[in-house]
Amino acid sequence: MQRRFRSRGDIMRIIRFNGVSNSLKLEPESVEDLYVLAIIISKNDAVESKTSRRFRPTEGDKGEQKDVIIKISVESSEIDKNSGRLRLLGKILSGKPEEFVTLGSYHTLNIGAGDIIDIQKEEWKEYVLKRIKQAVVESRKPRLGIVVLDDEKALVSYIKGYGIEIISELYSRLSKRMKEKDYQKQRDEYFKDVINSINNMNVDIVVVAGPGFTKDDIKKYMSDMGIEISKQIAYCPASDAERSGIREVMQSPVVGKILENEHVKKEFEYLNRLLNGMRSGTACHGMDDVIRRLEKGGISIILVNDNMINEASTKDLLDKADKTGVKIEIFSSDDDAGVQLRNLGGIAGIV
Repeated sequence: MQRRFRSRGDIMRIIRFNGVSNSLKLEPESVEDLYVLAIIISKNDAVESKTSRRFRPTEGDKGEQKDVIIKISVESSEIDKNSGRLRLLGKILSGKPEEFVTLGSYHTLNIGAGDIIDIQKEEWKEYVLKRIKQAVVESRKPRLGIVVLDDEKALVSYIKGYGIEIISELYSRLSKRMKEKDYQKQRDEYFKDVINSINNMNVDIVVVAGPGFTKDDIKKYMSDMGIEISKQIAYCPASDAERSGIREVMQSPVVGKILENEHVKKEFEYLNRLLNGMRSGTACHGMDDVIRRLEKGGISIILVNDNMINEASTKDLLDKADKTGVKIEIFSSDDDAGVQLRNLGGIAGIV
């Protein structure tokens, strides 16, 4: 029997699930996806991916790096936060081309966003498959809105887990041959269309960007007209009002700071719930207390620092939590909220 489930060509992309060989082939898109994989990949799972390996034709030869496909039996895994990659260490089970691979020797697969991997387990629990499909669904949700515009057109887009989704393209229909009064009227209509699109976007934060003064003009127009938008608006420059301009904005310090702040904000919201719960007796912290509460069915949310998710005891706990439908929130151990969570044992539960 072979069962297939796919996203709509978006990533995190589920390529194939084979119920006979118990193998799942997928393509992670982001560091968040790699954290999900770090949780679901267990010791003795077989994982296959493209990699490179030094081949030495003779002993003493310096050798050269060869591109290979290698399957390992996983012995350990960790997230390398500096490189944003999932490192999987284990003994080689098979590889292609065979002449470049030594079976039984150790190899580390460095999995990054965009790398296709095949995970094979003795048994895939339904809750594990559910968690992966949930990651696919979450990757489709808009994280941020970006509007790039100039005096000719505007591109309105969502930034989702898998990249850019342009939702509309607006044209100003302005001409230098217009009379000043007509030009002003048409420009105002153009600005109204852009503002209406921003209002209709399903996000809390929109970045308005572009070359020249158009982005500044629309900002002034909203201020002069007393237009209020129920979203946070940020402004930054961009070289053009094309997809390349959106990509440029995505890499800007403005967007980096926004996404970082949103992540930190979310962590502190959960941390405050935890601290309030500790005062009222509706929360616990530390591995032992969380395990006891979980066994009694008294936890709805688990908070855990990312530097703990590869520990065997943490994996066992998160597996049990997933089975019972408990929500898992992974904190960055380097953030202020993560440091506070670390002082509470690195893991906590909220009723």
